[in-house]
Amino acid sequence: MWQTAIATAVRNQRSNLRAFPWNFTLGHIIEGAYLVLVAYFSYVYLIQGDLDDKFALYTGTNNYLAFAIIGGTLNIFCVSMMMNVSRSLITEWREGTLEALLLSPSSRNGYFLGTAVQQFYRSGLILAAVLAFGILAGLRLPAPHLLSVLAGAFLFILSTYAMALVMGSVMLLTRDTYIVQNTLFTVMTLLCGFQFPRQYLPRFLKMAAEVFPLTTSLQLLRGALLTGETVSLTDLLPALLLSLVYITVGLWCISRVERRLFEQF
Repeated sequence: MWQTAIATAVRNQRSNLRAFPWNFTLGHIIEGAYLVLVAYFSYVYLIQGDLDDKFALYTGTNNYLAFAIIGGTLNIFCVSMMMNVSRSLITEWREGTLEALLLSPSSRNGYFLGTAVQQFYRSGLILAAVLAFGILAGLRLPAPHLLSVLAGAFLFILSTYAMALVMGSVMLLTRDTYIVQNTLFTVMTLLCGFQFPRQYLPRFLKMAAEVFPLTTSLQLLRGALLTGETVSLTDLLPALLLSLVYITVGLWCISRVERRLFEQF
């Protein structure tokens, strides 16, 4: 599995450098910088720092800029990760290499892990660039609990990977990427609380958000960064188990869709 993961990561990196070196990366950096500027100008000039009293109650802090910038940055990061991992197999199908991949004895889990590792490198560059814009805009964080931040970051990345596998199976089944990914990203951005506390949502939408492992992992990671909250194993367990369920379902669905495609084409 690890040999497949390393080979896939190296192949994808070479392909990206030769075919479209910085197009997607630069586009996401510009999107992140725009998001930081919107948060800054909205807070300073539109609402002039006047926050609802419930905001501090829901988030544990009055630092709206940090809340919005961290949420927007993590949103761009997970969208970039999910989009490229989920589109990997349908890209193979469009390029005519899916049949060779299906006939090869390579590990399918290793293939997706290699794709995720290579995309993590690219998304990390985007994350660093957007955070640099955020610091210039006034992003300030208290001293966080390092182990809690690392645990929250691991869970957030795992949740992103798990949801990407499920989305990838839907893309491969429908042979569509645009509608599937944009629909999921819109719903996910609304429900998971990237730009505003989920407590402002109606109750049925808050309950629907619990279907996504990103909801809990985002809350834990942002809480560790914003307020220095300590993340315990019991806090991690629900999202961790849900992510494992997503990974299992995603790999199973992908194997079924692959068999169906191979029989048809």
